Order: sequence, then C-alpha cells, then structure tokens
Amino acid sequence: MNIIAPAALGASLALAGCTAVPPPVLPAAGPADSAYGITDAHYHPVVSYTHREPTDPQNWRRLNDDLSPAGKGARS
Repeated sequence: MNIIAPAALGASLALAGCTAVPPPVLPAAGPADSAYGITDAHYHPVVSYTHREPTDPQNWRRLNDDLSPAGKGARS
C-alpha cells in the first residue's frame, strides 16, 4: 500500500487549516468610540398576560365567516 500520498495530503490539509485567517467578526468601531452612536434600549417584557374568561358557546359558522379572508357573503 502506498501510504505516502494520503499522509502528504493529510499533512498539507492540516498545515492549510492552521494558516487560514478567519474573517473579523467584531465591528470596526469599538464601544468607546463616540462616532459609533448610542442605541436606545427600551424595556420589553418577555411574558405578557391577557386576562380571559370563559364564554358561552357561539355559532361556529358565523365565527368562521367573520374570520374568513373572503369576507361576508362568500359562503362555500
């Protein structure tokens, strides 16, 4: 078996992986740069609560017609 060719290929791939330079992932402007600007941070709650109470059963056909994109009168 010829082991020299796969060994040379593996060594060259390992060397190429070690010499590759990754692209920069940080922005060019630093956080201390005044030209960068200040973003306004607002508080937005993650969990919101809507109080709901049980209701009586309603006519499902009328509810379906009210919510349909075709609008009223387009009964199918």
